[in-house]
Amino acid sequence: MSSRPLVTIITLFSALMAVSCAYYGTTSRTAGDIARISVPYFSNRTSEPDVEIEITDKIILGIAKDNTLKVVDETESDATLEGSVMKFRNTPFTFEHGETQIQAEQYRLMIEIKVSLFSPSQNVYIYENKLIRAHGDYYLETAVDQNYENALMEVYQDLVDGILAATVQDW
Repeated sequence: MSSRPLVTIITLFSALMAVSCAYYGTTSRTAGDIARISVPYFSNRTSEPDVEIEITDKIILGIAKDNTLKVVDETESDATLEGSVMKFRNTPFTFEHGETQIQAEQYRLMIEIKVSLFSPSQNVYIYENKLIRAHGDYYLETAVDQNYENALMEVYQDLVDGILAATVQDW
């Protein structure tokens, strides 16, 4: 038996592997190949004072920490993340029955933002009015690790993850 068919099969297999790898690229994982993003302060459509400042700051820090996009000034950016804080709710979530009254045992903090990503070079929105919601639960008891500050940090992280998913991972 000749080794010629084996050599032909190996050659064809090698050629197929080379061709299939030619289609693989290392292009950006971001919407519209964005590398630099600006994040102006969000607007606040809630009655919670200054919440937009804290949320915008946490989003900027979260995007910078992710290190996929570089946060820059609007004049240097490939895209601008525009946003509004639509809801900020802090409501009782579970209750306990005391001897004389019912009182809240656990609270739920919920924040909802609406974001749009604008490309100034193309003068178009890459995505528009994307609603991102996040919530965190906490107890008023100070001995519990699940406190207000931890719930708030969890909410901020979920908001950042939602923005990154829309801007980076969905593409």
